[in-house]
Amino acid sequence: MKTWIHGNYFKDVEVNCICGAKFTVNATIPGPMKVETCYQCHPAFNKDKVIKKVIKGRMEKFLEKQKKMDVISKPVSKKKK
Repeated sequence: MKTWIHGNYFKDVEVNCICGAKFTVNATIPGPMKVETCYQCHPAFNKDKVIKKVIKGRMEKFLEKQKKMDVISKPVSKKKK
């Protein structure tokens, strides 16, 4: 393996995340690194913290529209005096 191709390898580089997490890694970049997301705050690793949207299918949307149309199309009964 050619030694002049590869960069220097630094052990125990401190990583600071914006969520407040701090940990050490081995990297080719010296000094402390600042990252936006880490394994503690990324949604792919924390499925409990992810906000899940309920996606409605075509049939559910159609049935909701039908209910609205039924309410609108019902005749309003007039009171007789």
